[in-house]
Amino acid sequence: MSAINRGHAASGWGDSASQLQTITRRISGISAVFTMVAAVLNPGPHWASIVALSLAYTLYNLILSWRRSKPQLGELAVNLILCAGLTLAGALYSNVLYHLLLIRMVLKVGRDRAMRMATAISLVYVAANIIRADAMAVAFLLETIYNVIGFAVLSITAVHMHNVMETQLQHEGQIAELKRQNAHHYAMAHTDGLTGLLNHRAYLEKTADVAQYVLLIIDIDHFKKLNDAHGHLFGDQVLTTVGNIIKVGIRSKDLAFRYGGEEFALVLPGTSLELGLKIAERLRYQVGNCEFFHNGDPVKITISIGVSCKNPSVACQDAFREADNALYRAKKQGRNRCVVFK
Repeated sequence: MSAINRGHAASGWGDSASQLQTITRRISGISAVFTMVAAVLNPGPHWASIVALSLAYTLYNLILSWRRSKPQLGELAVNLILCAGLTLAGALYSNVLYHLLLIRMVLKVGRDRAMRMATAISLVYVAANIIRADAMAVAFLLETIYNVIGFAVLSITAVHMHNVMETQLQHEGQIAELKRQNAHHYAMAHTDGLTGLLNHRAYLEKTADVAQYVLLIIDIDHFKKLNDAHGHLFGDQVLTTVGNIIKVGIRSKDLAFRYGGEEFALVLPGTSLELGLKIAERLRYQVGNCEFFHNGDPVKITISIGVSCKNPSVACQDAFREADNALYRAKKQGRNRCVVFK
């Protein structure tokens, strides 16, 4: 099992086992109360001892349940002593307490030591009954054998529960890991590796279901000449910086894309054309006033932006074509400007 799957199994199985152990502790406390009530209503020679032992058993297990303590060997020893005491005193229903104790201890030790746990509890149960019995009557033997068989069946059942839950948790861990990997692959396939913005594929998917938005197509002016003059590494630095300016300058609901090459697309949902133009002008100003240097020499970088409005009556492709036409006009008019499609 992978580390992730083991983490899921440990946390998931631990939570489920703790819940079952808490439930059996509470049921044990309730069962001990019945034993105490039976001793009071039908007092025998050792009724006072039964009441004291039942009360101690109830309080001890309810405190453990309230604290949500994990079962320990000390708890096993204390409960076995109390159960044996109840058996020796002739308490009714004391055999139920052994069964409940066995369930939660098997959940503690797991399938590898389940039968050893069942054997230990069975031996204490049988020994206490033999000491209490006046004679080895047939009814006594049948009852003892019946309960020992019950211990074995409970152990097998608890082990089966363990196996089923562990397998289920492994599957859940594998599914969670697959989902994580799919999400990672999806993010990688829809993210531009250089700028960290969404890419062209993401643009096609994410704009398909948006009914209304303002679209900005942003182009870095004279980018080819920039690469030729200063090299592609400097060009990559420019792309990264412009991408960061766009990321910082948009709202949480806006979507920013590196559409391709030196071209970016910015989708502004629920935005008026006037506000979209203001955002475009702000981005143009920020890039134009950002200081770029190559080998210590300042390099002026500007951008041109085409703006269009997408509404329910306009297809996504048409909105992009309009913004692209506006961008073409911005370049034709001298670049470093924003133009709205009209």
